[in-house]
Amino acid sequence: MISITIELMAAVRNPFPNKKRKNKLNQLRNGLSIRELLSQVGFHKKEIEQLIPIVNGTRTTLDSQLNDGDHLWITFPLGGGLI
Repeated sequence: MISITIELMAAVRNPFPNKKRKNKLNQLRNGLSIRELLSQVGFHKKEIEQLIPIVNGTRTTLDSQLNDGDHLWITFPLGGGLI
């Protein structure tokens, strides 16, 4: 079993009942992917595809496996520029 910290950035919808944007999740199964975790905590499949995962400060893929003690940030791609 592993424990991770997940933090929601920017305007990412908050699916957690406690409405905290930073949560420590304990007793997760080994080999859990980011995609599986996001589904378990309440993100919708279409929503997950739009999210960008960052683990321990490095951008990664939704299919990356989480390890004990990881810090996972979830954000959206942001763009902008001059008009």
